Formats: sequence, C-alpha cells, structure tokens
Amino acid sequence: MKAPDLSKTPPRRWNADLDGIKWLPRLIDKARAALAGTLGTYLYGQSPFDRALLRALGLGYRDFSRIVANAATDDDVFRELYARSPQGIERARVWGEQLGRRSALMMWIFDVDDGYAASPALAGLRPPANMISNLLTAMVKRLWPSRATEID
Repeated sequence: MKAPDLSKTPPRRWNADLDGIKWLPRLIDKARAALAGTLGTYLYGQSPFDRALLRALGLGYRDFSRIVANAATDDDVFRELYARSPQGIERARVWGEQLGRRSALMMWIFDVDDGYAASPALAGLRPPANMISNLLTAMVKRLWPSRATEID
C-alpha cells in the first residue's frame, strides 16, 4: 500500500474504523507516512491518542511500525494485530467507541484542522486552527523527537 503524503492531504478521519476500531485507519496512515518520510506536520510517536490506542492493543510504536511496514493492506495490519492479541482488539474497539464522547472537543478540533468540518461557518476557523496546530506539533517534534519508526 502506498504511503499517503500527509503534507498534502490529511490522514483518515478520527472516526473511520477498521473492523470496528476507530482511529486505527488514521494511525495506519500516520505510520505509513512516517515510515516514508511524508508525515508533514502530524505527530507519530508523540500523540497521546495514538499511544492510548496502542496501549489498548498491547503494543508500542516500534512494534506497530514494524507491523505496518510489513503489511501490504490495512486488512493485513488488522490480521497481525488480531493474531498477536484478540483481547487487545476487543479493548481497542471499546476504546474507540468511547473516543468521540470522552474527547469530543479534541475530535472537533481535529476535524476543523484537517478540513473534515464541512460547515461553511467553520471554514474560517481552519487557517487559525492550522497555524496553532502546526506551531504546537513543531514544538512537540523539536522537544520530543520520535523514534517510533526506528524498527531495524
């Protein structure tokens, strides 16, 4: 599967799911982009949401990066995750179901920043949201460099 260029397009939306696990397609996009050097301003290795999903799955970033690097498709990623821990899959599904309720404001901010908020009234919020988001992610990347893709 070709890595997305996240400097040009956003990863899949937070509520996209893979076999009932919300956020997993977004995390796969970010992992593929990080491995390909096309992550843009997104975080991979520093995101608390990514980390929480990986914790539910019983994995760390490097293991997840290795799985994604060796998988041709999203379904291949899911099969490997399931083979490692069926219980982790169930925990991840529960985590994903609670995501929109538990973190509604952050998911709304992600939607505005990524351009998924379709309301014309919100279109004016996208430039300042992008600016703030880009400044914050640049600071995080500088202070806490990611080693999530160091899988060799």
